[in-house]
Amino acid sequence: MPEPMPHKNTPTAAIKPAIHRGYIEGYYGRLLSWQDRSFLLAHLSALPCDAYLYAPKEDIYHRRQWRTPYDADFIAHFSAFTAEARQADIRVLAGIAPGLDFNFPIPDTAPDAAPDTDKAALFAKAEALIKAGADAIVLMFDDISDDLSHLEAAGLDEGVCHAQLASSLAAYLRAPVMLVPRLYSDEISGAHDTYAHALNQHLDPRINILLCGETIVAETVNIQGRAGCIGNQLQNPLIIWDNLYCNDYCPRRLFLGPYQGRRPQDPILLNGTGMPQTDALLLSLMCGQPQKQILRDAGVPDAIEILLPFFDLPVFSGQYISGRRGISAKPSDISSLLAAIETLLWEWKSPLALEWYPYLFGLKHDLLFYADELPEERLAKTQTPALSAKLLSDQK
Repeated sequence: MPEPMPHKNTPTAAIKPAIHRGYIEGYYGRLLSWQDRSFLLAHLSALPCDAYLYAPKEDIYHRRQWRTPYDADFIAHFSAFTAEARQADIRVLAGIAPGLDFNFPIPDTAPDAAPDTDKAALFAKAEALIKAGADAIVLMFDDISDDLSHLEAAGLDEGVCHAQLASSLAAYLRAPVMLVPRLYSDEISGAHDTYAHALNQHLDPRINILLCGETIVAETVNIQGRAGCIGNQLQNPLIIWDNLYCNDYCPRRLFLGPYQGRRPQDPILLNGTGMPQTDALLLSLMCGQPQKQILRDAGVPDAIEILLPFFDLPVFSGQYISGRRGISAKPSDISSLLAAIETLLWEWKSPLALEWYPYLFGLKHDLLFYADELPEERLAKTQTPALSAKLLSDQK
């Protein structure tokens, strides 16, 4: 390995001052443009926010092909982005997700042992991002297999491997490093107590850990007792990775409900939707601005108010749904709901309206079906073949 490079801004592995609020570009299914990112930076700078985590799952060089260096064009755009963020007093955190196939070195004292090529590739990529202006590297092991047989066969412990890799990366860079552990929520399968113990024993204490809490999409999460099995045991500083509004796991739904179940003093990064206009609105919600005022400032017509129950918060894990949670529509009052949708679809024109068009149009058809007013031919035209076949068969 090359010698550790000096880092002119941060002589230790701790990021200072501590992160308070920010945005995560960390979802599946969407990839922002640099123009989108600049727009979100401007919005973050107008709020009490201080961080932007670049970690899009759809950037193949972030995750699937993490060993491949970023090309000159990306580095140029990323450098311009970090310079813009610095002017806005926003820190850019750059994620690298090698967990799908990272080869941890097998303990071997033989003189002809294979070189640690994956570690070298990771360090080189992280160094390039730091040189391009990133304020910290986020080492990410989220959403990978829970099959640990390859580690166990080599006599390796998962938590120790993750902790030692993150610590050695911080020592090499002499720049802040953060960690997203594989067990970032209680819902993730694994030996949580053992993993937490390994992190406590082997992770540099200056490294921040990002966690979702007891569930991946948490109804309530806080660092004092509601950070999940691992979070409640960890000694390192924690940051909440918040999926409250993220919809990559349910792309037909949109959530605009009140930001609740979180404490204003806890450090939180909000994972977005990948729709920049919508994410700007959601960041305002996270920062405590009133929902109605945010919608009004965004130019959303008042017709949205009657429809907001349909865009409430998600269904949380373990929550039994009976009846019509979040639904106020009945066949007798559907006309006012449809009238509001028509106003929003055809009279409201803006970038935000373009992002919400498919959700409003989908709601229109759902309400008509709910009221038994959606003709079979229209149902077949507007729904997927599998869903329309099921719905039509249920109607027989």
